[in-house]
Parts: sequence; C-alpha cells; structure tokens
Amino acid sequence: MKPALSLSVIASAVIAASGNAYAVQLSDYLIANSSYEEAYLDGNFSASDVPANEQVAYNYSLAADYDKTFSTLPRSWTYSVAGFATGARSGSKNPVDAEGNPVDDSSSDFGVIARGTIDTYFHDSAYPKAFWFGQGEYETRDSSDDDAISVTLGLGYGRVYNATPLAKVIRIVEELNEEGVFTGPIPDAVMIEAAEIVDREDEFRSKYGADEYRRQYYAAIEAALARSGAFADGKLGALSALTMDEVLEDEPISVRKHGWVVRAGAGFQASDLSGLSDNDPKLLLSWEYAKPYGYKGQFINLLSFEPVFGDNTVTVISNEMSYTHEVSDRVDWNNSWNMSYIDGEANDGTDVSSTIHTLVSSYNYFLTNRLNFNAKLTATQADNGGDNDDPSLDFTTGFSYRLK
Repeated sequence: MKPALSLSVIASAVIAASGNAYAVQLSDYLIANSSYEEAYLDGNFSASDVPANEQVAYNYSLAADYDKTFSTLPRSWTYSVAGFATGARSGSKNPVDAEGNPVDDSSSDFGVIARGTIDTYFHDSAYPKAFWFGQGEYETRDSSDDDAISVTLGLGYGRVYNATPLAKVIRIVEELNEEGVFTGPIPDAVMIEAAEIVDREDEFRSKYGADEYRRQYYAAIEAALARSGAFADGKLGALSALTMDEVLEDEPISVRKHGWVVRAGAGFQASDLSGLSDNDPKLLLSWEYAKPYGYKGQFINLLSFEPVFGDNTVTVISNEMSYTHEVSDRVDWNNSWNMSYIDGEANDGTDVSSTIHTLVSSYNYFLTNRLNFNAKLTATQADNGGDNDDPSLDFTTGFSYRLK
C-alpha cells in the first residue's frame, strides 16, 4: 500500500467537505482552558463452516480505549489507555505452511498500551508558546519479545487548541436557524462566548450536581446567544431548548482541533517490543499538526523520529495521518494512514528492519449518542525483507459503544 494512495483518499475527502454561511471559523477558537475525553468499547465477531473444514472457523476482535486531554493556560495534560484482544481459527484440515510443515490453524493476541504527556508552558515569558514536556509510555503484547517502556523529557513550541465546543455551538445555531428562532446573524464574538460556556460543562456539573446542572448550563448558553439581539422572541422557547439538549446530549460530534506542536527531547528506553533495546538512551523529534476543513472536516497528522542508541542503533519513524468528514449529524466518514518504519539489528547481527503501512476507511453510523454501527475496510502492506509484500484487505462490520 503506497502513501500516495492514502493521500488521494484523504484529498478526496477534503474536496467533499462543505462549509456554510457563518463567518466564524473553528480556528478562531483560541481558548487554552479546555478539556476533552473519549472512551470506546468495540467488538467484532464472525464465524463460518464449510464441508471441507474440520471445525468451525472464526475471527474476533475486542478493543477498549480511553483518551483524556485537559488544558489550562500554563499546562496541558494528555493521557490514554487502550487494550485489545484478537483471535482467529481457519478450521482447515491438516493446515501446513509454505514448506509443507504442520502448523496450528488458530492464533490469538492481546495487549495494553498506556501513554501520558504533560506540557508546561512559559506563558509569562516573551515566548508564551514555548514549553518543557515530560512523557512516558508502556506497552505490552502477548506476541512480542518484550514490553515497551520509555520516558522522555524535552522542549517544544506551539499549541493545539480544542475547538469542539465551537463546533457544537455552530450546530446549535444551524438547527435553531432552521426553526426560525433567529432574526439575524450571530456575531463571531457571541459564538465564541457561547462556546466557552459549552466548554465549562464539567464546572456546571460540579457546582450544581449531575441531576440539576443542565438548567443553569443551558440558561447560560441562552444568555450568551441572546446578547446577539437576534432572538425572534427575546429568548429560547421550549422547542428550541429541546433542540439545544438534543445537540449537546444526543448528537455525537467528533473532536475538532487546530494548531501545531514541535518537540525535541532525550530519554531512556528501558525495553521495546522487538527486544532490541535494553536500558538505552534515545532521542525524540516529533511534529503534530491539526486543521479543520470547513465545519465538517478534520485533518490530524503526527510524525515522530526516535533513534535508540545501544549496542545497535534502532531507528523508529512513525506517521499517523487521519481525515474525518461529518457526512451528517449521525454519520462520520473516517480515513487514516499509519506508517511504521523500524531499522535495526538483533544481537546476533540479524536484520530486523520492517516497514508497515495501514490504510483504513470506515463509515460510522451513530444509532444513539453512545452506540454506533461501523463498516470498515482495512488495507495492510508489510515489508519485512521477505518475498511476499503484497497488501492484504479486510472488511469488517461491527458495533462500537461510547462509554464517555
């Protein structure tokens, strides 16, 4: 699978993105005080049986992940935890490998990965976007030679802003416009003020309680929008209040963010999945870039370069690129291209270099705010120095449950 193919898919998605008549842009939201979290539980299973099989063939996958970002003017925290389990059985009679040797027709794997990063900004200096950072990572897989454990410290510059609250306000205004609530346009400053209130939902919940906070929360959003002077009756009616509740509570909106961050640091690689690193020093260079396209599209790219210096230098380069297009209030089209390159040698001198490309395109239909049905096409191409580097294709359908 070539990178150009994934780029063409993403470019097509960008062209498909549409805008609307509002002057405010998601990139206008420059509020550093923000929080964002997601948690999902995914599962897929399939089974089949044919006369030639000795037993039923099956394939299953389970995954759970949690991501949290909490940002203030002086400091930003990001951490995530994810786990997975997979299994498959071909059901074939007397399966053999390419050399004719008997092999097990079943396979399984499971693992957990946890990451955390803290950025502390020099916000009172002449360079308020400069910061120092610390990050750590732990990953374990049943199929790997060792666990991956690393810690890194360094300096960086830039900031990525969470504009999801403004995306929610834009959707609220769109739907209220369709109901004829507004007599004129909503100024950009009013939209951003309302978005700041949307971003403070946890504050309202903490102050007024989980059962009662929505009354004050919605009233504050209404008061902000009312300052535009564009309410037909001077305030929201019952139907419009229900519309606001539907957008904020029942209609999922994928994350919207913008900005860029570069990092340079040094760290310690206690071990890695391949078993090549053993208490070795390492360097880190990374670049993150996020850009909304109109009100419906979101592009994110993360590039990192990590050489580890031990008895044999191990170089790891990875790139994660994604584009999400909001087809409708309940349908998202997600495209991603992940590339991982490892270059190193084992202790016996064996070359363990590999390059893996993974291209994923999926449609997610949200049945409810928490439950969605997805159809996913995955293409994977691995070059491990062998003769067979043809891409593999996999089509799956399943359900995903949003915990948060």
